[in-house]
Amino acid sequence: MIDIHCHLLPAADDGAENPDEALEMAFSARDSGSEIIVMTPHCNLPDATEKNYRSNDLTNRFDAFRTVVESAGLDLQVLPGAEVLATPEVPQLLRAGKLQTLADSHYLLLEFFFDEDLRFMDEILHGVMAEGYKPVLAHPERYFAIQQDPTVIGRWFCEDIVIQLNKDSILGRLGGSAKHAAEWILSHGLAHAVASDAHGIDLRTPNLAGVHSLLAERYDPIYADILLNENPGRICRDLPMLSPD
Repeated sequence: MIDIHCHLLPAADDGAENPDEALEMAFSARDSGSEIIVMTPHCNLPDATEKNYRSNDLTNRFDAFRTVVESAGLDLQVLPGAEVLATPEVPQLLRAGKLQTLADSHYLLLEFFFDEDLRFMDEILHGVMAEGYKPVLAHPERYFAIQQDPTVIGRWFCEDIVIQLNKDSILGRLGGSAKHAAEWILSHGLAHAVASDAHGIDLRTPNLAGVHSLLAERYDPIYADILLNENPGRICRDLPMLSPD
């Protein structure tokens, strides 16, 4: 499996606190079947000390943890990325080359405040597309506006906006409203990818085996593979998404 949303980079945000915890997360991910992880530290948070914009320092930190993984003899590929908070400046930041994309592709992982309104989401998603990038909408099932009316996901899906669900939402660990919205999106075939959004080793973990089994049993093994392997791999290779037929 391939995890395109994981807070694995040590001491970068509220994810892994240090290299030891990050390495433990990496071992857990590999033991559960992950072969590739895109490290996605929070980026562009207004109150954060580190904005995690694209820089030589950020690249060096990605490379340093890749060396840690290789030195541990772990058969796991770790790639650079970021989870970018959507603010009005995002298109301008993209234009200036300040935002790290997923695996250096044209796919940009975007999150919104949970109480964000749909008009602003539309504005930013289309603004990203106007800059020549492909927005990957992080965990839309957690946004209040989507929980109230998930049908907008159908329009975004048709506009080639990538829909990424969190595994813990599907497993019911992020509340009933998020689970219900995730199930609606899955049952209508409107998800492109499922990721861990892991932040640690005990809670919100990088283990994807459980959600793969659930998706394969409840929906279809092919659908599970598209969500957890095929489409995430296509993002890493900068290729178009597959849609479940």
